Amino acid sequence: MPRETQQPPPKARKATKADRPAKGAAAKAGTKTKAMGKATSVGRTSRVRPMLTSRAAILALVVCVIALSLAYPLREYVMQRAQISQLQDERARMEANVEELTEREEALGEDAYVEREARGRLHFQYPEETAYIVIRPDSENEEQVDPSEPRDPWFTELWRSVEEADRPDEPL
Repeated sequence: MPRETQQPPPKARKATKADRPAKGAAAKAGTKTKAMGKATSVGRTSRVRPMLTSRAAILALVVCVIALSLAYPLREYVMQRAQISQLQDERARMEANVEELTEREEALGEDAYVEREARGRLHFQYPEETAYIVIRPDSENEEQVDPSEPRDPWFTELWRSVEEADRPDEPL
């Protein structure tokens, strides 16, 4: 078997005019293809551009900084608008209350209104009149308690209920 011989590496050659960039329209076309990353000769591989360049990263960082710097003032603005709306509602309620109290003050200045309120609320009457107050029970099923009947103190009733709870067999 013959032994393969290694060939020495090719010697570096000097650049010639053919290796220099061409001038004119052909040169412009060649630089465009190089700028786009395409290979101009058969032996070269195309250059792949990275997905995130440094310019894009800086732009994204600037956009994030602007967004974060605007977030807090925008939140404060929205909160202040809500507070202003709440205070306007409260002010409207207060003005309505003031109007109601002003009307009541004017009514209390009239003698007929004061007399009507004294008779209705406080059961006032003139000396020659006889007043009757009718108390109606709220419901007929309620047990009527006679106020004249003496009742035991609360602690006696409590103790009696404890004793009844100890005797579950006996009817009430």
